[in-house]
Amino acid sequence: MTDDVALSQDRAHTARVHNYLLGGMNHYSVDRAAAEAVRAAFPSIALTALAGQTYADRVARHLVRQGVRQFVEVGVGLPVKPFLHETAQAAAPGTRVLYIDTDWLSLAYADTLLTGDRGGFSDCLEADVTDPEALLAAVEQHGRIDLGRPVALFLHAVLDLIPAGQDPHEIVEQLMDGLAPGSCLSLTHSAPDAWHAAADAYQQHGIRIHPRPREQVVRFFEGLELLHPRLTTAHRWRPGTDRPAGPVTDQQVPLYAGVGRRP
Repeated sequence: MTDDVALSQDRAHTARVHNYLLGGMNHYSVDRAAAEAVRAAFPSIALTALAGQTYADRVARHLVRQGVRQFVEVGVGLPVKPFLHETAQAAAPGTRVLYIDTDWLSLAYADTLLTGDRGGFSDCLEADVTDPEALLAAVEQHGRIDLGRPVALFLHAVLDLIPAGQDPHEIVEQLMDGLAPGSCLSLTHSAPDAWHAAADAYQQHGIRIHPRPREQVVRFFEGLELLHPRLTTAHRWRPGTDRPAGPVTDQQVPLYAGVGRRP
């Protein structure tokens, strides 16, 4: 196998495209071409990616303040700072973070970059979100996340990669059923509107995105208590000092975001 094939430099990679949009350094020309094609169809795509990143940081800090000390992030991709474990452990030393992905490239970067400090723990694990039973079993076998205690499950920019035929709502329900009462689900999900044009551009580069309307995204929280401000757009979820410069509209950031707690 050549290096080009091994590193998939012949086709765009979802994680590398996202890394490019966030200003990261881990991407190739094929990824930049895909990102710019998406930007042409959806000019605020980089702003949307940033809104998702800053939302994740705010959620982590908020849940730590609520007493959560265990985080599982599915679909880690090629992250850029601030990393989840850095944010959580800075707020509460000793917090445990487990990153999960199926993609070997993402796992390789995660294994290098995502190391915990401040007396806490972080590690990465290979598991497939579309097989929730196996994923939960892998977490339990790993042994560093106690599924008998509350866990914050992050599914950011993950569910819109899963087609309806794989029943993403059932996947989420099974995952949350496997977590202790008091556990939280945080998700982001592309909305229709601008994302349909972006999805077409992504598909031309071999990446499939599945935007969903609000009523379908709300269904992911069935049986959970939606925390204030319930389901909104990413830049409106408990905005703080990290809000983008200048006014931002929901049309510019068509990215649903919300957090639900298991009773």
